[in-house]
Amino acid sequence: TKANDSSINFVVKELNGKDEQVAAAMVAVNSPWLTLLVLPAMMRGFTEATAPALVSRTSAAVPSAHFSSSPMKNFATSMHLRGGGERYSLGLRDSIMIAHSFTGKEFGPAQNMHGATYTVDVEFHVESLAPRLNWVLDIGEGMTMLKKVLGEYNFKNLNELFPGENTTTEFMCKKIFEGLCVELKGKFKGSITVKLWESHSAWASYTNDIGADGC
Repeated sequence: TKANDSSINFVVKELNGKDEQVAAAMVAVNSPWLTLLVLPAMMRGFTEATAPALVSRTSAAVPSAHFSSSPMKNFATSMHLRGGGERYSLGLRDSIMIAHSFTGKEFGPAQNMHGATYTVDVEFHVESLAPRLNWVLDIGEGMTMLKKVLGEYNFKNLNELFPGENTTTEFMCKKIFEGLCVELKGKFKGSITVKLWESHSAWASYTNDIGADGC
């Protein structure tokens, strides 16, 4: 429809640096399909360079009155929809074998002592590469630190290391992150994702930032 055409053109035109107005526009025109179409592009860092691929027709922009009349204005203008920006990632992989049991009927048979082999993936994320070296992190040093942290748990009974805790995959992701955080103090600034695979079809992860001074 003409209303929807003008809405798309308005969103594309105002997308660069006016996130609040864009959000309000999508709500004001009451067009769910427009939201689904445009929002993913915004979250990927949508730019004017890619706008022509989305908009093939031209029409007038949505009048500014739509903003003041929208009952969702306050909600929409409080949203901050930001693009992804440039980031680099480095991934490392290792594995650990552990034993543990869980407390609580929700865990079913896993309340009994059992073993698990986790594949451990760690991703290091930075916005820019190290000057001159052009890397996220020294891979060899990263693997050494990862093995040291995992060595605290490999072939161990987690019940003894964390008495009173259910050492779920999610729980262990954070513990491994905390260990890496200590090792990386003064050596890395960015964010880390720790992912533990229980099987080829099930995993958990934990992500957080690490500053120059550690966690």
